Amino acid sequence: MTAAEDQVGLARTLYADATESITRDPDFTLLLDHALTAMEFRRALGDDGAPSTAARDSFREAMGLLRSASNVGPWLYRGAAQAGWVAIQLARQHGTEASGLAPIDDIVLQWATAFPDDLDIDLPMGLLGLGVYGLAHPEASFREKLTSGILDVIENRTERDENGLFFRLADSEARRADQSAGCRIIGVAHGAAGLVSYLASVSRSDTSVRPRARALLDDALRWLLSQGSDVNGSVFPHRVEMRYAPSRATWCSGDPGVALALSVAAQATGSPGAASAARRTAEAVIARPDGDCGVMDGCVCHGAAGLCWFGRHMSDRFGIAGAGQFADRWVRYLADQRAAGHLTYFGPEGMVRDASFLEGDAGVALALLYTATGVTPVWEQLVLATPITAGA
Repeated sequence: MTAAEDQVGLARTLYADATESITRDPDFTLLLDHALTAMEFRRALGDDGAPSTAARDSFREAMGLLRSASNVGPWLYRGAAQAGWVAIQLARQHGTEASGLAPIDDIVLQWATAFPDDLDIDLPMGLLGLGVYGLAHPEASFREKLTSGILDVIENRTERDENGLFFRLADSEARRADQSAGCRIIGVAHGAAGLVSYLASVSRSDTSVRPRARALLDDALRWLLSQGSDVNGSVFPHRVEMRYAPSRATWCSGDPGVALALSVAAQATGSPGAASAARRTAEAVIARPDGDCGVMDGCVCHGAAGLCWFGRHMSDRFGIAGAGQFADRWVRYLADQRAAGHLTYFGPEGMVRDASFLEGDAGVALALLYTATGVTPVWEQLVLATPITAGA
C-alpha cells in the first residue's frame, strides 16, 4: 500500500474507535462530532467513506437528545451553535436548505447581543464561535444581524495600546482560580490569533460590515505581529504575561495556530508583513525538535493530529519547505501510539479515552483523512474562524 492508503487505513481505525465509544455512551455533542466525521469521510472518499445516511442518522439522534438536555449553552463547541453549524453543512452536502434553525438563531443572537462580561471572546466556547455560526448561516439577513452584533461586542470589550487592538480574558471565578483573569492570550482558541482570523473572515464576507471589520482587523493584526518573542524555538508566547516562556507547538495556544491565523489574515489583507510572519512562524514550528513541541496526546486541540493538519495545510497551500515531512512524522507518532492500543487523551482525570472532534478520536480521524487525501476539510471553519466568505 502507499503511504496515503496507510494513512486512510489509520483514519478509518480512529473513526471506528470513535463510533464504538459514541455508540456505547452517546451524548448530544459527541453525536454531532460523529455526524461531522461521517460527512467528511463521505466528502473525501465518496461511498467508500461512510454510508449516505450515517451523518444524518447521528444528527437526528443528537437532536433527540438535545430536546431532553438541560443547561446547553449557545457555543460552537458543545452548544447550540454547533448543532446549527452541523445542520447547515449537512444540508449543503445534500444540496438542500437547512431547516429548523430559528430556535438556534434566537439563542445565539440573544447571547451575542447581551454577551456577559464574565465570558470570553473565545472561539470554541465564546463570542467568536457564535460569529463562525453567523458567517456560515444561509440567510443573508441573519448573517448581517449577528455579525454586526459580534463586532459591537468586540469593540466594547477590546482595548488599545501603542501597538493596536487587543483583549483580555474575562474576570471570572474560573480565570481567577488559574490566575489567568485579565491576561492577554495569543493563541487561536482563546486569544488574539482567533480574533484576527475571525475579523479576516468577516472582512471578506458578503456583509455590509466588511469595512468595519477590516479596520478592526488592521489594528488587531498589528498588535498580534508586535507580540513575537522568539524564545527557545517558539515565535509567539502563550500569553503576554509569560513573554519569555516558550509556548507549546499546538493549534490552541501556540505557533501552529498563530501561523494558520496569520495566513488567513494575509489572504484577507494582502499584507506582506502578515504573510512573512505566517511563513516564519510555520518554519519555526517545522524546525522545532519533536520532543520540544509539548505534545502530550494525539488530539487536534493540543496534540499530534493538530500538527498533522498544520503540516499538510502549510505544504499544500503555502509550499512551506519540510511541512509535508513534518506532517508525516506526526502521522507515524499516531500510528505507533494506536498500534499499542486505543488512544488516550490528557484531561482533568489523567489520560482517558475521548471520542470527540476537538480532543479525541473523531478529530484524529479527520486530521489523518485530510493528511492522506488533501481534500480541504469543512471543519477548518471550526478551528480557524472561517469560512473566509459566507457560503464557502
